Amino acid sequence: MGIVFEAPWRKRPRNRILERAMLKRIAVIGGGDELYASLVEASQGKEAQVVALPPGGEVPPGTVAIVAGADNAGPVIEAALTVGGWNEQVLDLLAEAIDCREGFFVGSSLRVKDHASRFAQALDLTPDERSILERGAALRDIGKIKIPNAVLLKEGVLTYDEWVLLQQHPEIGGEIVEHIDGLKDTADIVRYHHECFDGDGYPRGLEGDQIPFLARAMKIVDVYCAMTSPRHYRKGHSSHEDAIEYLTSEQGKHCDPELLDVFVKFDVGRLEVEADTADAG
Repeated sequence: MGIVFEAPWRKRPRNRILERAMLKRIAVIGGGDELYASLVEASQGKEAQVVALPPGGEVPPGTVAIVAGADNAGPVIEAALTVGGWNEQVLDLLAEAIDCREGFFVGSSLRVKDHASRFAQALDLTPDERSILERGAALRDIGKIKIPNAVLLKEGVLTYDEWVLLQQHPEIGGEIVEHIDGLKDTADIVRYHHECFDGDGYPRGLEGDQIPFLARAMKIVDVYCAMTSPRHYRKGHSSHEDAIEYLTSEQGKHCDPELLDVFVKFDVGRLEVEADTADAG
């Protein structure tokens, strides 16, 4: 059993003065004056602003929900996609900030998320599972924000104590996201994506089916992308072929053998290689 990190901020008394909610906009598309008026009335005294949005109009920044009349399905979908895109941009920004702190190249976590999306398609995941895997990919290393720079950015070999501290970051990250309603479904990926199929991983030394399915999938994506990306602690990076050879050698050890078979069969990483070659041409 590895070290279980208990986040200290969960023990502190919460400052009620700082808990005032931000204003949230609710956009109304169609539905007539009666629907709009009833929503305005219901929003009184709450941190909400109801705004009328003409079909095809620009969605106001800060919008968190869309309400529509029966004849506006198309515009509602477009508006909802816009709002969803803003949420994705926030996750991307957070992932980029974590990458920058660790000295990774710009777009590193976005690349991991892209591979996770491809792997989800190859695995024929449900829409819910795909969403969890993609968001988990962006947030997988959020726990590193609590790891000191002296450990996180160290170029030499870590001491035993430093390595133990670094291994706490999945537990820290899991603790962070599981207390956020919109992210708590990613907690298993964040907490367990460094576990190994043979039980030699961390933070808890789980093995086989003890490791949640999506965390096992994320493990493969994370290792592949780490090997084929520049890192501050080593010179150069592996080719697609070398990474696949290594993953295959770890089949049943670090990686779930059945999931790895799918990753290799559908050339999840190769898609990027071909795209890069096409761009270069």
